[in-house]
Amino acid sequence: MKSQSKLSRREALMNLAKLSAGFSLLSLFGATALAQNPADYPVDCTPPKPSGPATPFVPGKIAALPRKSAFALSTQEIASLTLGFQKLRDLTVSQPNNPLGWLLQSYVHCWYCGGGTDGKAGEEIHSSWWFLPWHRCYLYFLERTLSKLANDPNLRLPYWDWSTQSNLTQTLPGIYNNNTSSLYDALRGVTTGDIIPSEFVGPQAMSIVLNASNFSLFGGVDTTINGGQAGQLERIPHNNVHNWTGTDGDTPPTYGSDMGVLATAARDPVFFCHHANVDRMWPSWQAVSTTHTNPTDSSWLNHSWTFYDENGVWTSIKVSDVIDSKNLGYFYDNLATVPASKNKIMTANTTGNASTTTAAAALTPLIAAPKEARTLKNDPATHEVALPQVHKTSLQALSSGTGQQYLLTIDGVLIAPYSSVSAKVYVNYPKANAATTTEIPNFVGFISSVAKVRKGSSHTGHNHGPQRQVFEIGADLAAILVKENAVKVTIVPINNRSKKPKTMEFSYGEISLQPLK
Repeated sequence: MKSQSKLSRREALMNLAKLSAGFSLLSLFGATALAQNPADYPVDCTPPKPSGPATPFVPGKIAALPRKSAFALSTQEIASLTLGFQKLRDLTVSQPNNPLGWLLQSYVHCWYCGGGTDGKAGEEIHSSWWFLPWHRCYLYFLERTLSKLANDPNLRLPYWDWSTQSNLTQTLPGIYNNNTSSLYDALRGVTTGDIIPSEFVGPQAMSIVLNASNFSLFGGVDTTINGGQAGQLERIPHNNVHNWTGTDGDTPPTYGSDMGVLATAARDPVFFCHHANVDRMWPSWQAVSTTHTNPTDSSWLNHSWTFYDENGVWTSIKVSDVIDSKNLGYFYDNLATVPASKNKIMTANTTGNASTTTAAAALTPLIAAPKEARTLKNDPATHEVALPQVHKTSLQALSSGTGQQYLLTIDGVLIAPYSSVSAKVYVNYPKANAATTTEIPNFVGFISSVAKVRKGSSHTGHNHGPQRQVFEIGADLAAILVKENAVKVTIVPINNRSKKPKTMEFSYGEISLQPLK
């Protein structure tokens, strides 16, 4: 159990409520209190010690009901959700060591994304194939706790529908913007009416995510392969919406809190709304094509984590338990669909169409940047390699839908744990800058991250080593490349408002273009 000596300033603030007559709990989460006492990076986010072995999870115990958009909840559904979160907050004040309380619930996410300043941490669940199933488990147990506290068996978490191409939904849901509500968090950098940049959730971004051709590209890679790899879902909407919602990552004293720092992200109730939509992208991706299937590897299916359920029972749950969300008592009222393309082909030069006679067997990787560490700061960087005829031939076939798939690979991506990074990646559009649209086939995705710790923290965080970031080359882009003499890869840094950043720095190594084997 967590000792009082390990309480952060925020925890101390909450405990003051027990001593102050008439001091409402809501004021603890109001703008004044938190602006003066920004969220500390937790010292110790170790889960409270269980009293015995974990009880295996039993799927299908509750009726499956729909999760709905946060923009479409009834008055009663809003009241129930608000009551659940209020009672969750109350538990932290009245029973600070109760693992179901608000603060300790938020520490669960901290534990699995780098840990506290004491250097202790659990298994890292970001930037790998654990990303989707772990978060599905986390949301489920929180949802069941809210349901019990609100005495509403029909309570289901809402989702933040930023995937729908409308300004009405690509903004902070209004129910989270009432500063007298338990759904409010003062440590945000946005308010209802601010629009998420289209680079993060627009047609091309969502098309890249939902059209990802396999689970590795969509949801992440096995951690035994180069330490894991984030999929397009995590790198494009997930990371960028986190950073957009949090406070300014470059400005003290908050430095990105709450949503913009993984250690504190789950202290904002909108975290669960955001991740419900991330979770919704999983069945949405599966519905796009019969070839969009989950891993079948037993090391993925049998992997397990432990959580406290709504009754405080230490529970073990496996990935295989959560593949079908109906086993957890929910489904989505509708799924996201691939947006209609708004692409325009934009080329730097043309050299005529390629021949279609060369065999694909002669293909070897094209190295646009050699294997050495290099640093990207505030300005775009372009790397290029000559495009030989043999590759033009293969790309010509790809452009007609019959050729070998191509992948752009950026290896050795290393981002400091206190940095939130976002950089757009373009192919054969070297004049791209922070203002360049992403609604063109030349845009292939993002290099991105959410900071694990607040800038200025003494804690270095449990961090991945250098990682690989992979991008698919689509048919429209292949049609551009066959008219070029070189492949040019441009990396464009941006901030959480899709502007040129004041400061940014990360390193990367080899850049290559090669057919998918």
